[in-house]
Amino acid sequence: MRSTGGCLRKRETDTDELRAETKRALESVQVLKKASVKLRGRRPGSYENLLSTLREFAEQHVREIESLYDYLRWLEARDPMAPRILFTYRVWGPTRMSDRWVEIAPDSPTMPAGELARMSTEIVLGIRKGGMRTYDYAYNEIGYDIYSSMDPEQLSGDATIEVPEGHVLARTARAAYEDCAIYFTEVRDSLRNILIDIEGCEEQRELMHSDAFWREFILKAVQTKKTETQLWDFKETLTIWQVKQQPERDRAKVSFAEDVASLANARGGVLVIGVSDQREILGLGGSSRDLENRLKAAREVIGKHIEYDREIVSFHQVVVPANDEERVCLVVIVAQAYEAVGVHDGEGRYTYPVRYETGIKRVSRLDLSSRIHMKSDHYDFMRELEQFVRDN
Repeated sequence: MRSTGGCLRKRETDTDELRAETKRALESVQVLKKASVKLRGRRPGSYENLLSTLREFAEQHVREIESLYDYLRWLEARDPMAPRILFTYRVWGPTRMSDRWVEIAPDSPTMPAGELARMSTEIVLGIRKGGMRTYDYAYNEIGYDIYSSMDPEQLSGDATIEVPEGHVLARTARAAYEDCAIYFTEVRDSLRNILIDIEGCEEQRELMHSDAFWREFILKAVQTKKTETQLWDFKETLTIWQVKQQPERDRAKVSFAEDVASLANARGGVLVIGVSDQREILGLGGSSRDLENRLKAAREVIGKHIEYDREIVSFHQVVVPANDEERVCLVVIVAQAYEAVGVHDGEGRYTYPVRYETGIKRVSRLDLSSRIHMKSDHYDFMRELEQFVRDN
């Protein structure tokens, strides 16, 4: 689990536990957010008084801070990258993230024990931002304002710029209290988004396993006037089920794997098996044992020929009425992958197919490495399929 944009996509399957833990953390952060907002407007008499006020804030809310810390440790135990869901562009934006970012170069000397914790605490409490102390930041700002307003003649000789300590302290206090309140507000919003994403994830999963939805989707998709879409494709059957001779059978396996990978490398989508090019619902035919063997063969092809370290394909059988009969169709549901999905032919050659409307384009792995905005695999396209069913 790395991110929650629309679904908890990578490893998180126990959404009930995640929901419960997130709600507990949210209750504590709500308290921290309200208390930090009350700091605004205070006028400390000295810098030491400012630090004392922030220290008191932390000491008075040890329980809530420990609750948030426990939540982060719980996330980390499930996936080392999971705590990042509280610190994303989605909530913080680039400026607020950069102001609260501690860069640790991999080739730099080891940071002294406790230094990272101290710097992180200073960021949370607002007394450090953008890599420097808030006090120094305010001092430099005021000094520059004074310098910019001075007459050039005043800057000649041994002229010095005197920065009023009271002004620096006032600006530092405003910035520190504001940044502290912003920090807990953004953490609160991140937790709220996690809860929203849990709901969205569960709705998607319910939809993906709903016979009623897929039946209605197929009936409406075969009637639409759209010739092709980016998100679904009809196939009367799979060639891997029909061809028995080599090398045609091996080519058919690679072709099916590329059909699947092309959806994963685009926006995700579904292959509907059992519908002809003329959009006639024919079903798969055969006995239940035949269908079981076909599904096994399809899964084996995906497992052998698709190069990806997570499961991004699921199968759903659905009975669809057609011409006063009930026909069994197969829906192959493919997630949008956040990393490049490759297809190998079994002899060391790889392709990276991408679905483009009516066909497949093979690109390089590098062409697919630019998905920096994505953090995990997802099925967000299901929302569009659901909207299609509503609108038709």
